[in-house]
Amino acid sequence: MSPMSPGPSSAMRAFALLLAALCASCALPGKDRAEPPRIVIVTPSEASAPEEFRGAEALALAYSAKGSKGEIAHAILPGAEASGNAKASGAVEARMRPSEASVAAFIVDAASDAKAVVVDPALPGSAEGFRRAKLAKPGLLCLAGGSRELPLAIEASADMVVDLDRAYRAYLIPWAAKKMGVKTLVAIYGQDGDADPSTARERAIMSEASTDLGLKYASMIAPKGADAVAYARAMTGAWLRDYGPDASLYSPDAELAVPLIAGSLAGGGLIVDEAGEATRSTYAAAIGMDLGPARGDAKMERALVERALDALGVRGRFGEWDAGYARSSVEGLGEFALRVVEGRARKDVLKDLIAAIDSRSPGASWLAAYDIDPETGVRSANRVLLRQDVYAFGSGYLQSALQAVPEKYLSIRGPPQ
Repeated sequence: MSPMSPGPSSAMRAFALLLAALCASCALPGKDRAEPPRIVIVTPSEASAPEEFRGAEALALAYSAKGSKGEIAHAILPGAEASGNAKASGAVEARMRPSEASVAAFIVDAASDAKAVVVDPALPGSAEGFRRAKLAKPGLLCLAGGSRELPLAIEASADMVVDLDRAYRAYLIPWAAKKMGVKTLVAIYGQDGDADPSTARERAIMSEASTDLGLKYASMIAPKGADAVAYARAMTGAWLRDYGPDASLYSPDAELAVPLIAGSLAGGGLIVDEAGEATRSTYAAAIGMDLGPARGDAKMERALVERALDALGVRGRFGEWDAGYARSSVEGLGEFALRVVEGRARKDVLKDLIAAIDSRSPGASWLAAYDIDPETGVRSANRVLLRQDVYAFGSGYLQSALQAVPEKYLSIRGPPQ
């Protein structure tokens, strides 16, 4: 065509562009038309699992705010809930839980358009949901947090299972308690504690470790559900009178963290660690202080809590985690899933997992290890346990998470006799 020749009409140009686009898409079916990675995080409602729910919401919102194309979505398990933040007890509580069949079906449906699904906490039915979802979509990445399933069942169907490191911590909490000047460790468990293998094992290890480290150990049994909080509030003073001001209260139930901290402050006791949920916000709730002036700055929040505890004359007697386990777990797993499907992380590399969790909980220093079966001594290939160092307000980090745990404790199983 000469320089003076008239060019093609706009309609012709548009047609040519459309034809080129169609040809390109036909030639490269999976490349040019590929959808962005999509991660689905499944949690119960805020009433049932408040920290996991808020963590999933925060992560989905964070990526939405970054202008992403829906990489992360939050799917909420349906089911009847208790009113407010209170949990029902006994048979009523059992009826509130979604059935295993409904959990499995929900996971399969949620994962249908996803490249990865994160379930946290992994309620009974999650293992079957993962199995069926993978049958429908080979290559689907399945991550579980806070598993309530039998270990072998969830490990067989998930690519990775991440839980709070209760085995190591069962030794490290008495170790840290001794360093903080504790003489007696009082542990408060639910009525069905021995029915849960993780809880039974924790009790057994903590009891023996306390004895070996020269501490007294006492185990209390709390009622189920909302009654446990009322029980903790009512009994904290009595426990501290019975065991003295150098007693530390501990419970694996995160809901008891605030009443146990408040009761220990009032009664002169100590707190080392509360199920990975004794955080700055937990202390603020127990003290009745507002962290708003810190505007979300972690160091400033800690300074505010530290000054408040100093004013109460309890320097060095209360410990915290820099980030709560439940929320950090769900946010970190969602971030890790996204990095894996984008090729920025590998699902079997622990340092990649830790990097993802660290990115969602700045300032916290996480440690991870593969679980070891107490009966066989075999190290799991995909069950990862998380822990964090304890920071004692007024004293600094205790270096507890860095301590080696003697092998004898990791071979302990079952309740103390």
